[in-house]
Amino acid sequence: MQIMSLITALPGAAAQGLIWGIMAIGVYITFRILDIADLTVDGTLCTGGAVCIMMMLSGHNVWVSMLVATGLLAGLATGIFHTFMGIPAILAGILTQLSLYSVNLKIMGKANQAINVDKFNLLVSLRRVKGVALTQNTLFIVAIMIIILIAVLYWFFGT
Repeated sequence: MQIMSLITALPGAAAQGLIWGIMAIGVYITFRILDIADLTVDGTLCTGGAVCIMMMLSGHNVWVSMLVATGLLAGLATGIFHTFMGIPAILAGILTQLSLYSVNLKIMGKANQAINVDKFNLLVSLRRVKGVALTQNTLFIVAIMIIILIAVLYWFFGT
């Protein structure tokens, strides 16, 4: 493997790492602040992506698709497993996370559904990592979103 190919792949890997960092914030909130070891957020990230992509492919607006793609129902399922069925929180989260894999396949109809940045108005795309204006750069947009998210969470947990 050439070192240059590794260096050219670094911006895309950093952008994806920042996006996965949002999921890590969700795990941190449930584990450290709420004192519940819940891994539901790991599965809901993929389910949200599947719902959003399928809604966009069926012609819905990207903002409506993102709103519908929130993981509220998966969190509700974990809560029901834990409270009403008496399953420990970590196991309830793992059960929900694992079941969401099958749910994702049902939502998408097959293992992968691609969406083209040329046909759809996407907020971020790995195609826009290098050689684009700063306002379209995926690294910049995701970094700004994470800064805003951290500021909102800092304000929220300070109340």
